[in-house]
Amino acid sequence: MGIPQLRRHLEPYAERTVLDASNVVLDGPALAYHVLGLCARTTRKTSPFEQPSYEVLGRTAIAWLKKIQSCGLAVSAIYFDSFLPASKRPERIQRLIKSSRDLIKYHSAYVAGVPAANPHHTTGDADIDLFPNAWPTERRVQPPPPPFLVPAIIDALRDTPDFGHLVKLVPGEADGFCAQHIRQHGGRVLTSDSDLLVYDLGEDGGVIFFADIDADAETQKLIAPQYVPVHLCRRLSIRPDTGLRSLAFEISRDPHLTLQQAVERCKTGEAASAPGNEYSDFVDLYLSPEVASKLGADKALPLDPRVSEIVLRSCRKKSTATADLGDNVAAKEDNDHPLEMYLPFLLDCPARTSAWEASKLTRQLAYAILQSLRGDDILSVSEMRRIQSMSSGSQIPVPRPSEVDRLGGSLLASLHQIEAGMRKPDLVWIMLAIYQDIALTLDRGKGFPLSLEVLQQAATGETDPCSWELLHLLAQIQATYYSLRMLRQVLDFSAHYPGTISTTLSKLSRYLARLPSLPDFPSPKSFAETIFSLKDEGALPCLERLYAEHDDATLLIKSAQEPQSSKKTKKRKREAPAEGSLTAESTPLPVRFRALFSLKHVAAQHPAESAESLAAIDAIAAGFASPSALLKHELAYCLGQTANPAAIPHLTAVLEDVAEDAMCRHEAAEALGALGDAASLEVLRRFRDREGEEVVVTETCEIAVERIEWANGEGRKAEKLRASDFSSVDPAPPMPQGQKEPTVEELGNTLMDTSLPLFKRYRAMFALRDLASPPDLPTAVPAVHALAKGLNDSSALFRHEIAFVFGQLAHPASIPALTAALSNTEEASMVRHEAAEALGSLGDEEGVEETLKKFLHDKEAVVRDSVIVALDMAEYEKSNETEYALIPEVKSTA
Repeated sequence: MGIPQLRRHLEPYAERTVLDASNVVLDGPALAYHVLGLCARTTRKTSPFEQPSYEVLGRTAIAWLKKIQSCGLAVSAIYFDSFLPASKRPERIQRLIKSSRDLIKYHSAYVAGVPAANPHHTTGDADIDLFPNAWPTERRVQPPPPPFLVPAIIDALRDTPDFGHLVKLVPGEADGFCAQHIRQHGGRVLTSDSDLLVYDLGEDGGVIFFADIDADAETQKLIAPQYVPVHLCRRLSIRPDTGLRSLAFEISRDPHLTLQQAVERCKTGEAASAPGNEYSDFVDLYLSPEVASKLGADKALPLDPRVSEIVLRSCRKKSTATADLGDNVAAKEDNDHPLEMYLPFLLDCPARTSAWEASKLTRQLAYAILQSLRGDDILSVSEMRRIQSMSSGSQIPVPRPSEVDRLGGSLLASLHQIEAGMRKPDLVWIMLAIYQDIALTLDRGKGFPLSLEVLQQAATGETDPCSWELLHLLAQIQATYYSLRMLRQVLDFSAHYPGTISTTLSKLSRYLARLPSLPDFPSPKSFAETIFSLKDEGALPCLERLYAEHDDATLLIKSAQEPQSSKKTKKRKREAPAEGSLTAESTPLPVRFRALFSLKHVAAQHPAESAESLAAIDAIAAGFASPSALLKHELAYCLGQTANPAAIPHLTAVLEDVAEDAMCRHEAAEALGALGDAASLEVLRRFRDREGEEVVVTETCEIAVERIEWANGEGRKAEKLRASDFSSVDPAPPMPQGQKEPTVEELGNTLMDTSLPLFKRYRAMFALRDLASPPDLPTAVPAVHALAKGLNDSSALFRHEIAFVFGQLAHPASIPALTAALSNTEEASMVRHEAAEALGSLGDEEGVEETLKKFLHDKEAVVRDSVIVALDMAEYEKSNETEYALIPEVKSTA
């Protein structure tokens, strides 16, 4: 999965040569993602409709392999992992957290609907450059990659006579088996993973990275840097047997080391003095990685990698195997790890329940069948899907073995009933997904089934293929297809063991053999058309027959045939909270905050002059009658984020009211700056220069004036700004990018230079923020530490903005500084309040909630109120919910 910075450090020492007559093995998952990159180079990456199809991905993988063979490379094997060691769990969870947060950012950036495909863009096989010289970067938020990418590539390769026999699903991590092959037979590993450099590759084994391979235009030969560990060690003057592992260890501990510093540590043997078994544990990951026991491994290898993993884990009742990759095997206890299923990551709406939930019963049946192989009960399986923090996943109870036949028979009966009621047999699977969606709604006893809502839209011609409703339903249907594929594979595997599969399950297995292949799964490109066709294929009458004995379901299905307008009105009332929920003083403050963010969403997403947007602006402004300074300050912030000029009169009135709390007036001035209307310059300059004015208001007006002048000036057009992960309209833009990007140290110096205008220091502040996201960037922790120094600045306004930025970042490295700011009772209340809310965004981190609770009775009302809101945010962080607002919003507050 890669060691940050290792490849970059070693790149100058690699040997760039022609690749000819070489034996190579391929890291299969890395190949799959490399092929995805090739297919997506010229697409609009923000649109899921331009993602390559599984068919195109498969054809491109085959074309790429044929090309390297024609250039003299002999492919010996393509290894895919089907069982990852338990030691990889923290890294897998962190990746899942990142994917989940990226999905939320994507939804927040395109909350009204995802970007459509470019109608003029078409990509055929001939358009795909297999060995590009450049890889364009895309900094805007993107949808997740196709969820079934790796198994689709595996299926495509297996179906070809040239490469089917080379596909090897191994009962462990692919890296180790690639390394073992090269160690025994020589040659090179083709990969994207710098981890391969740490394995023992033998005397002459080496690594080539996919993205480095170029094709010479004249000779058509392939050229690439080759990383041969023995040669690298010789050039770095470190031991050839242990040097590269030691070097990787030092870099993994401190990614900010220079290569020279890391080499020096290798030479002095510092790794041996690392605390505890840190170094030996690191080495064991590569010398003795965990692999599955031999029980069932051969029969599991034709499965999808994720299915294979849970099958192999269920087979080993009490022990796991470790090996030096095929030689000496030893057992160790493995009773502490529950069964986990890492489900493919879907493009579903983060404001809704996971798209995997509706098809849960199908997977429960698969898990129940595994019990007979394990030899004892499986009480539950932890499904790893969307998560917001380190989590044990969603606990899925597993039915008793005595229930298996009944559940299998029920599923089979439903499939037969649907098939009998539909004109086209290939729609059976989609109708099953809709049937499951209705069942989920009935089980929860509230709401209206999403599938029926979409069918109703299709019937009236109002289907929007870019809407999140349609995408979420697509994700639910994809989840149903994959859950059935998973069940089919578990049944096929179990059939190898006599007596495991009953007659009923055998019939179900035969029926599931008709399930489409991955390239024929529903996709964003064709789904809207498929849904539209359902109205002519008897979908609703079929559902009525299925639910003939269920009155509640029948009512829902009949209501889906009513005019769309009536239900749209009901939905709008449900999603757009009334003004009263914001202004009622009896309503708890956290609920009012959630209502506020929902109103902000309505105001920002509808056209500025629409009735919905103007009503939302007025509803927010009505809250200025509240006695809560915290709420009023948040109202002003939200108005500034709407990009709606209708908010300007309300904000101007707050700024001009000198009897109003200074914290509210400052936020009103900042919001006017965010709206960027040059007509606001007069009032901002007036209060900037007003004699006796509060310092925090004066400073804010100064920054707001400069922001508006910058936004409306010619200089802005010449600036190139780094793309940000944050969608907020900030008091100042980040520093512009020049030929050389400023370092963390340089930005930190600008941040703390009090001789500079506040606007320029703010620009450094937001540039540092962007260097701290995502949190695994090598610059993240240093940028957080640089920002933390700003909490010692003489300006309370400046300190408060630092705390706000920390709330946006939600980086654990900021906790000590935020805790100190909140705990300092001599600190300005506007700073302490912001520190409290920033800690709320870190509520899933250990000790944060306890810290916040200490200030529930603080002497400052704004601090007390902020702690209440922060604890609500902390509860949200721990709950794995995705809806902080009634309509989801980025949860950082001003």
